[in-house]
Amino acid sequence: MLRLFNLLAVIAISFALAACVSQKTYVGSDKPVVEKQSTPVEAAKNRIALGLTYLQKGNAGQAKYNLDKALEFAPKLPEAHYSLAYYYQTVGEIDKADAAYKKVISLDKKNGDALNNYGAFLCQQGHYLQAKEMFLQAVEIDSYIRVAQTYENLGLCLYGAGKTEYIEQVEKYLTSALGYNAKLVKSLSTLVELHKNNGDIAKAYRYVQQLDLVQKNNPSVIYSAYQLAEQVGDKRAASVYARRLFVDFPKSSETQQLRQALTQ
Repeated sequence: MLRLFNLLAVIAISFALAACVSQKTYVGSDKPVVEKQSTPVEAAKNRIALGLTYLQKGNAGQAKYNLDKALEFAPKLPEAHYSLAYYYQTVGEIDKADAAYKKVISLDKKNGDALNNYGAFLCQQGHYLQAKEMFLQAVEIDSYIRVAQTYENLGLCLYGAGKTEYIEQVEKYLTSALGYNAKLVKSLSTLVELHKNNGDIAKAYRYVQQLDLVQKNNPSVIYSAYQLAEQVGDKRAASVYARRLFVDFPKSSETQQLRQALTQ
């Protein structure tokens, strides 16, 4: 549902790969296979990289081993707890993941990525108001650069809750996301869906036109734009959208649906 693009893992790996080779690199035992000089933090980041690589390969045992070693090297390193939170979330240890996220934030209250991902985690558990608080804390950090993605995460989180009292907030936060990045596909497509469901066809049409500019070669978007153009009475635009489907996507399911609609 969310944009959680495994951002946590990407960030942790990027921190780790920037480090030098650790004092001792282990593979499943206490026997060192590489030995070079480095600081404890560099060694911990190297362990994080190893742990997350193992986790991506489905080897949870080796992942946990290396992440634990990272904590031994640098027990107060936020990235170590950050990566452990991702590990616990991946293997389904929800309570431990929650505790690890809280530990990261206690160590680094200005870690926007941690706040964003903790918000996404809370949303997945159905804790929508707590998730909202984390997301909003993240965007308030002046140095935080992923504001668009976090506003999008917040809007999608509240939309996924399926509660009518959140609808205005969904539009507010997705619009905020688009203010930072007008090409966010999920924000645009969700706003199209939201306004169609609420019967505000004019707004849905405006957003689908924006979405079409971002995804010019998507027959599903073109067909949606055609339908909405017809509903608002924009016959000229509807004709253009129909022509694009027939010419560019003659075999798509959307074109077949259009053919059926036009012959009825």
